[in-house]
Amino acid sequence: MKSIVFTGVFLALFMEHLSPSVAAEAMSWLDSTESVCAVASRDYDSAALMDAANVINKRPLMDRQSPRPLLLLGLIYWRMELIAYCSNDKARISRYGGLAISTLDEAEKNGADPYIAASHRALACQLIAGLGIGKGTTYGPRAAKELEKTRKANPRGYFSLLATAINTSQAPSFVGGSPEKAVVMLEKMENDFPDSIDVKIHLAAAYRRAKRREDAFALIQPIVKAFPANLLAQRVLAETMRR
Repeated sequence: MKSIVFTGVFLALFMEHLSPSVAAEAMSWLDSTESVCAVASRDYDSAALMDAANVINKRPLMDRQSPRPLLLLGLIYWRMELIAYCSNDKARISRYGGLAISTLDEAEKNGADPYIAASHRALACQLIAGLGIGKGTTYGPRAAKELEKTRKANPRGYFSLLATAINTSQAPSFVGGSPEKAVVMLEKMENDFPDSIDVKIHLAAAYRRAKRREDAFALIQPIVKAFPANLLAQRVLAETMRR
């Protein structure tokens, strides 16, 4: 979303008991992997993301089970799920969404930031729920539970607000979904977080769902032009252009 946020608190506590050279090596590989992921996430580069996932999965067990690497791995899988959504690859949405949810569960149990973990589980559940009735009955309620946990952890946080707005935009009306309400939420977010491309993309999508096609097109077209690698923006533009 706006940015990938990582917590290093528990890793830092663990590293206090390591020698300076070992601690520096541990921080070096993880810092490097996080940097790669930040660029790959921005560019929707699935190959680079999977390379980063492999780096984590090939580390010694003690490294892999630390909160920070686990959280990073869960965010990588979530981003892979989003890339699959952009290409309408339902099998990969389910696969990477499931991996994201289970890995973020493990990360939180091992001490990772519950706000980041729960908010991205909510986002992962929302994408799977959108696959259809069978998935929706399982992952829709799970998304709602994760949203509640996210709001309790940080009610005015960026991810709390964005995940709530996305859910309001996409959910069926019988469970409280309303593109019109989502537009109001996202317009406020656009004012509060003016540098967030993702807020603008989701606002354009909400405009489209609210049958405000001209507003959607006016917002999403320059984003695609400025960020041609952004697959989500491209998908929203393609959907907006359909009659």
